[in-house]
Amino acid sequence: MERVQDKYTNILSWLFLVGCFFMGFIVYTNLDKGLIFNDEVFYLFLYKDHQSLPTVDSTNFYRIFHFLFTENIFKFRVITYGLLNISTFILYFFTSKYYQLKVHPFLLGFLGIGFNFLAWGMSNIVLHQYIGNTILINLSLALIFIYLIYKKLFPLIISGAFLGLVLFNGIPHTIVVVPIALFLLYNFWKKDKKPIIYIIGGGILGILFYFTCIESFSKFVAQFEWIRYYQKFHTKQHPKRFFVFWILKVLGFFIIPASALIGYLIKFSKNKIQHTNYILIALATLSVISYFVYPFIYINYILFSLLIYRYFLEPEISREKKTMLIVLTLLPFGLSFGSGAYFEVRGPAYSIYYYLTLIIVILSIYNSKVYGIFTAFFLYQCFVFPNLLKEKGWKDFMFTEQTEKIKINGYDLYVDKGRKKDIEDLRPYLENQKNVIYSSNHLMGYLYILNAKPPIYYYFTLKDYIKFIIEKEGKTPDDFIYIESNDYPFYPKEIVPLKFVNHPEDYKTVKTGRFTLYIPSKK
Repeated sequence: MERVQDKYTNILSWLFLVGCFFMGFIVYTNLDKGLIFNDEVFYLFLYKDHQSLPTVDSTNFYRIFHFLFTENIFKFRVITYGLLNISTFILYFFTSKYYQLKVHPFLLGFLGIGFNFLAWGMSNIVLHQYIGNTILINLSLALIFIYLIYKKLFPLIISGAFLGLVLFNGIPHTIVVVPIALFLLYNFWKKDKKPIIYIIGGGILGILFYFTCIESFSKFVAQFEWIRYYQKFHTKQHPKRFFVFWILKVLGFFIIPASALIGYLIKFSKNKIQHTNYILIALATLSVISYFVYPFIYINYILFSLLIYRYFLEPEISREKKTMLIVLTLLPFGLSFGSGAYFEVRGPAYSIYYYLTLIIVILSIYNSKVYGIFTAFFLYQCFVFPNLLKEKGWKDFMFTEQTEKIKINGYDLYVDKGRKKDIEDLRPYLENQKNVIYSSNHLMGYLYILNAKPPIYYYFTLKDYIKFIIEKEGKTPDDFIYIESNDYPFYPKEIVPLKFVNHPEDYKTVKTGRFTLYIPSKK
């Protein structure tokens, strides 16, 4: 009977391959369409000018991955998705082998790729810190699994090196290393310290590689000076209360409810497996209802916590396998911490880890019917995936409207008719201009396309900060062109161009399309 069920689950798993190729076709045929004019362009600017301009972010993804950068946006998106998918495939593949799951590792690898498509869709697919950290963590974990399977220590050196690079890819995100470190200490400190020594050695090699081949130590330290400047002028950016609320929300919506349920089962339940299964059915039902009515990620994590508890009730499963599930569940919290968004906003980007936890538990202790329900849910998500083509969302465009070909750095990209007109309206005034101040980061895309540059890349147009940067460069406000749009005018409490400059009489005001430009006469 068990062999029949294993055959059934493997047959079902071929649907992962079908769903993955279906979504992959939609994604890759649309990667040459659309451009997010704020966040995505911000990342592209950092790659393009990584040597010349400082950044106020405590992340160096654009230095770590610069060797992969190309000004062909379509190609760079393909490279990004390729690395993300390869690293996820490897992680799912070796996780399946380590846990000896009933499904062929090859098929589960494609399930991981499918969840990448569901998590990231088709927008903002450049190699920024969030995707970059995911790739590094995927590879590091996969190498740990290789060690656990084959008992060869060398992969731990490479794993540690990847973790060493994570330390430079966003300072707040480095807490993602903590659960991995605790896993190694808990399982190997008393038994065999060699794995810990090897991974620490690899981490040191990763740090040395960074300062030898990527960025000098002095330049790294200087970056913190710019961060200090920025925080001085913009005290509201990532204030302490944001981190306090971030932690309180995770505690209140996830850790406390999950701990209460598990604590109740431990103390009062006389039939822990049966009662846990009843609670899991209720939580799974609530999670599905939430998915269709109002997505609330914390419900999923309460569910996964109970699933891990249920997994811990199996006496024949090793301590290493049990504690690794805790690591997989905690990774999204570390990766999303300090990202400027609450966990319910950023957490879904790292769904590959909690889905991996889910599939391990289902295939280890439940029957093929539960696996069939999981497969049906995955196929439903594949079925509705094409809806992304017609959803505008935060990226502020629909893929079906990106029909107009333009050239960016000599390479083709498709945008909508409105933005193509905007580009032509602005071209006579902004093309190749090196001193431009924009009213909102939503206008950065126009600067990138027209090869124009600001004094520094910024999300918020802060009057005192902009003036400080201008003076640091030995320039004056009168050296700059100022641009605002009807949708994103200058904020009156910050910069009013003709009051910000020293000689407003030397400026002419030009209206073109949806934009107003303030241009010094010498331009």
